[in-house]
Amino acid sequence: MKHPLQSADNWGMADPIVYFAIPSASPENCRKVLPVWREMGYKTAILQNYKKGDIPADICVWSDTYPGWPGSINILAREIVPKQASIIVSGGDDMLPDPNMPAHKLAKQFMERFPDSFGVMQPTGDGFLGARHFCGSPWLGRAWCDSMYHGTGPMPSGYRHNWADNELYWVAKCLHSLWERPDLSQHHEHFTRTGQEKPSYWTSNVETKDRDDVQLFIARSWQKFPGHEPRGLTKPFDADLFKRENRGLAEAYWMTRYGFGTINSTSGSKIASAFQTCIQNGWKRIGLFGAGTHTRALGTALMQPPVEIAAIIDDNAALQGQSLWGYPIVSQQQAKGLKLDAVILSSNSMEDELWAAASPLRGAGIPTLRLYGEMVQGKKAA
Repeated sequence: MKHPLQSADNWGMADPIVYFAIPSASPENCRKVLPVWREMGYKTAILQNYKKGDIPADICVWSDTYPGWPGSINILAREIVPKQASIIVSGGDDMLPDPNMPAHKLAKQFMERFPDSFGVMQPTGDGFLGARHFCGSPWLGRAWCDSMYHGTGPMPSGYRHNWADNELYWVAKCLHSLWERPDLSQHHEHFTRTGQEKPSYWTSNVETKDRDDVQLFIARSWQKFPGHEPRGLTKPFDADLFKRENRGLAEAYWMTRYGFGTINSTSGSKIASAFQTCIQNGWKRIGLFGAGTHTRALGTALMQPPVEIAAIIDDNAALQGQSLWGYPIVSQQQAKGLKLDAVILSSNSMEDELWAAASPLRGAGIPTLRLYGEMVQGKKAA
């Protein structure tokens, strides 16, 4: 199926139009990099936020708020870049185009590879920050932009900044619509590469959301990135490819930076044993009590649990309404309405406190399992 704008006859008659389209909080960076993109034949569109300033862009639109990196790209693709553009190249205001190949030649190569414009091309020649494993400066075909995520845009909008490019990589790859180009290099002049200080907008808009973003990626990857499906197109998601080639980089990053150490063999065997106890008793719908470090370190054990985890229960009102590993965090009162078959206490150092706190659940007739204390049908053995 060809996108109506992108028939072979259409793009073959003239050079495809290519836009470099990004959000930017730095007019200074734009003044440095946009002329380079334009010299290489790209048109430019900027969704400006945080700091307003004159920049040499073909299109510049101001946003009072920052919708996040992927959300900004979706707005650019849907509302700002002209629909006549066959391809949108995105990334950041600290990136440069491949210096050896002008836009029109790369665009023709792209359209030869993806005649219906449903595809993603990622230059990987600049391997900075492990860039060979995500799409941080992607070429996005018009049909991809118009149809992905049920027609809402080319990117997964739930992320603030980081890890959306990892989801784009895997979704495109598992849809067999990713073209990785090690022969092309889009240089990333990231501040960590140049030794500059972190920009204030990075600290406030990116760094503070990194933990949520990586957790979201891990949880969504377990569920085959729900909601990615393209509107109007049938594109099977190759989950086996993800299983074969995923190296667990996100999980390793999480455990190193936020996981407070890896889950030890005791914790792993305990949660596995609790799941088996639930299965033996016919308890299929389970709640985990505790959204603390123990549950945060259980990530891999919660990837494909043999029971249905309906929610994570926590008495901290500040956590309720959020999610952990893709599971909603709820109050005990809310948990009572979820028709749970059982609750598992998820803590080692605070298990006695959780046992006491969970008395309303036991009072409601919900069996409550301890991981570290001995149990007899939901009650601590004498």
